[in-house]
Amino acid sequence: MVVAAAAGPLVTGTIQNRRDARLVADLDRNWKLLAELKAGQPDQWTHEIAQLDALVRTQVAAVASRQTRYAAHRRNWASLGAVCMIVVMAFPLLWLLVIPGAWWSWTLFTALLLVTVILCGIGLYQTFNPPDEPAPESGSGAGQT
Repeated sequence: MVVAAAAGPLVTGTIQNRRDARLVADLDRNWKLLAELKAGQPDQWTHEIAQLDALVRTQVAAVASRQTRYAAHRRNWASLGAVCMIVVMAFPLLWLLVIPGAWWSWTLFTALLLVTVILCGIGLYQTFNPPDEPAPESGSGAGQT
């Protein structure tokens, strides 16, 4: 679980960085191609220029969206603390359930392990993907008591 917690964000971060770099490179190439088409004989390429212009606008919006998300990137470290607390509390209980070796202890062990893994998964997800902050209240006095 520790390896997954450490390697998961690393792998997804690497994939995301490659995706971002590819998007920026595609945008750069399309931008240059659009400039070349407009500089040459634009009346020959009107339909293609319009399509490429729409594509460049979409790519610019995607890059701006990703950069905005990156600038506002944050972690919820309290959720990681909760995961650590769950592991610290569950480990001794799991260990005590292994010792008897009876069918009921293995049943309880499996149930507790499943609940612990689910809670740790939720906690790790909340750590690296915290919920968006609520929208600020509007400044108008309408509806306030």
